[in-house]
Amino acid sequence: MKRTQLYIEDDVFKVLKRISREKALSVSELVRDAIRKVYTLERPADAEFVLREAAGIWKDRKDIGSTEDYVRKARKSTRSKRWEAR
Repeated sequence: MKRTQLYIEDDVFKVLKRISREKALSVSELVRDAIRKVYTLERPADAEFVLREAAGIWKDRKDIGSTEDYVRKARKSTRSKRWEAR
């Protein structure tokens, strides 16, 4: 662990002190945790980023058929049953 110094505005420091008392943690621990969550891989995945990265991951697969064919087949197999249920 490396030691560093930083300047924090008075109002922010007051908030950190209050939270540190509530959570029984030091201000340093709160700051380290916040930095770790914001700037490292420990933060929760950004949903939009994950969706963008996952979009099209199976587009080159030939073994799974087309979505359109699957939906047509699924609808066709239940269409008559739904009609009879009326």
